[in-house]
Amino acid sequence: MRANKVNGFSLLELLVVLGLIGLIAAVATPGFSSDNELKLARAADQVATALRFARSEALRTGEGRGLTISQVTQVVTVKAHDLTTTPIGTLGTLTHPVSKQPYQFNIESDSGTAGVTINNSDDVFEYEDVGRRRSLIFDASGTPIWILSSGPIGYPLINGTIELRYGDHERVVGVSPITGRVSIQ
Repeated sequence: MRANKVNGFSLLELLVVLGLIGLIAAVATPGFSSDNELKLARAADQVATALRFARSEALRTGEGRGLTISQVTQVVTVKAHDLTTTPIGTLGTLTHPVSKQPYQFNIESDSGTAGVTINNSDDVFEYEDVGRRRSLIFDASGTPIWILSSGPIGYPLINGTIELRYGDHERVVGVSPITGRVSIQ
């Protein structure tokens, strides 16, 4: 007589394999939760998109466009500027191209970015000869500048970094001084 042979895995073998897969997954997963990373990435994308939109509108219209970033209120506002008047004028908040609402958002309290904060201790944009400001203007050629209200002289951007923080993690959105190129690190 021949004994019936059953092919397959024992319960112990299956548990060992599942344990190894779990261990490999735990090691391969970064130490920072996906929810934290997602909120921080969304906030960085929102700020970078607002900067890119302001610059593209300045290039498209040939008029001053920019944004203001307030660390106090955590609000980012995209604005239209009149660079032909002295002092320069703010024509108002631009309209978001998709929602058709005023292009303004709160980093700290919006649903997708709640808890993320603008972490700069000083105003985020630094200009030659005039120091730090919370606003940035792109001229008709897309160059990031600052114009004092007393005259039409454009002061070039030296440093434009927006530090975003969620818990112990940080992302930085940067604006290149000459080209106005926006990057996320």
